[in-house]
Amino acid sequence: MSQSAHEYVAEAAVHTIPRRFVALALVVVAVLLVGALVLIRISKSPPGMASTEVFVPAPASLIATVGHVPNAVSNTVGVTSPSIPTTPLTPTGNPSLWQAPTHGVVALPVVFFYGAEFAPYAAAERWPVVVALSRFGTFTQLGLVQSSTSVAFPGIQSFTFWHVSYSSSWLNLLAVERYGSQDPTGGGYATLEKPDQREAASVAAYDTSATTFPLLDVANHYVLVGSSFAPSVLQGLTQAQIAGALAVPTNPVTEAVLAAANEITAAICSVTGQRPATVCGSRGVADADVKMGLTTSH
Repeated sequence: MSQSAHEYVAEAAVHTIPRRFVALALVVVAVLLVGALVLIRISKSPPGMASTEVFVPAPASLIATVGHVPNAVSNTVGVTSPSIPTTPLTPTGNPSLWQAPTHGVVALPVVFFYGAEFAPYAAAERWPVVVALSRFGTFTQLGLVQSSTSVAFPGIQSFTFWHVSYSSSWLNLLAVERYGSQDPTGGGYATLEKPDQREAASVAAYDTSATTFPLLDVANHYVLVGSSFAPSVLQGLTQAQIAGALAVPTNPVTEAVLAAANEITAAICSVTGQRPATVCGSRGVADADVKMGLTTSH
C-alpha cells in the first residue's frame, strides 16, 4: 500500500538561465536518476534479506532434480512416512469438474494452489506439489522463497508459484500467492496476487478463511487445507539439501515429501482418467489409491 503526498512549490522569480547551465542540470538529474535505479537494484537480495518483495528464480538444475525423482525411490516410499505422517487430500463430494482452458484452447482439469510466501505450511506443501505436478508436465520457471522467520516453523526454504511457468497436456495449474514473505513496515505482508472469481469461490467453499494457507484444490473433487505434513522436517535445510535428500528413500524428508506427492498424484489421476498411464499406474500411486480409497473420475 502506498500513499502519495502533494508537494507545493512557491512561485519562483523569473530569471534568464544560460543554456549551458540548463544542459548541465539535465545531465546531473539524469545521473541522479540512474544512480537511484542502481541503488534500488542493488538493494534487492534473496528472500529473507530484502526490504521489498523480489522474485528470485530457481536454478534449472534444482527444478530438474525435484522434477525427476527416480521412480524406484517414489515406489519404495509409497505412502510410508513413519517419522512424519502425511495427511492426504479428501473428496469434496462435488460432482462438477473444475476445468479451464490452456492457451485458450483445450479445457483441462484444474489444480489450484492458494498460498502465501510467509506461511510455513504453504512452504512445506509446495515441495510435494512440485514433485507431483512435474509428473504431468514441466516447470520452466519457479521462484525461490523462505517462509517468515517470525512465525512457527521459521525460515522454511521452498519454492513460490509467484510468476510460475508450467505446461502440461493433462492439467491446468492455477496458483495464487496471496501475500509475500516480507513485512518491511511491520504493518503486514505485502499483497502479491488476488484470486479471480472462480478461484475465490474455491477459497470460500473449502478454506477455513481467506487468510489460511495453503489450500490445494484438485479440480473441485479433492482438497487439502494446510500442509500434508509438519514443516518441522524441513527446518534448517536449504532447497538444495531438500532436493538432494529425495534420492534416499529412507530419509525422513523423502518419506514425507514423496508420500504426500504420491497422494496428490493419485488425486490428480482420478480427474485425468488415470492418464498418463506411466504415472498413474506406478506402484507408489497405487499405494496412495488404496490409502485414499480413490476411484477413477471421467
